[in-house]
Amino acid sequence: MTRAFSRTGRRFLALALLAGAGTVWAAPYTAAQGRATFEHRVLIVNVRGTVEGVTASVQLDPDDLAATRGQVSVPLVNLRTGIGLRDDHARGESALNTARFPNATFVLTSLTGGRLADGQTVSTTAGGQLTLKGVTRSLSVPVKATRTGNQVRVTTQFKFNPHEFGVNYAGSSDSASVEVTLTLIPEA
Repeated sequence: MTRAFSRTGRRFLALALLAGAGTVWAAPYTAAQGRATFEHRVLIVNVRGTVEGVTASVQLDPDDLAATRGQVSVPLVNLRTGIGLRDDHARGESALNTARFPNATFVLTSLTGGRLADGQTVSTTAGGQLTLKGVTRSLSVPVKATRTGNQVRVTTQFKFNPHEFGVNYAGSSDSASVEVTLTLIPEA
């Protein structure tokens, strides 16, 4: 009986290994050179700008997007609008207060499911917590992800009310449009 159990045990182990051979597990991915662009109206002027150096750290399983978790960080200290004085005002205490809150962060807590095959673009929805100027609020945003080999290009476009986060610059509107683009690469 012991010999039969051992043979059965070995068969079970071999089948389990073969069944798992094609399985991809969630793996750590990072992005270091992402970019955010924004548009926000102040008085009668549409202010457009960029923030370079967006980073991300994500646990991603392309075969099960719903298992994805992670964080995106936007270094607001890198905000540029093309006018230095305006940049200083935007980073100042009455607006973003980047001396105290240098980054905006989005902690990803949910992603609608599905599979991201090589060469495919998937539209999904990311849910999580956005923290800006020390205030955290729930936010859901549309996301497009395109997989090319082991890299995943991610883009999102959304609007939010900066006043809900304590960004109360005089004359600023209650809507800011943001687009974030980054490429996730597996950690070595």
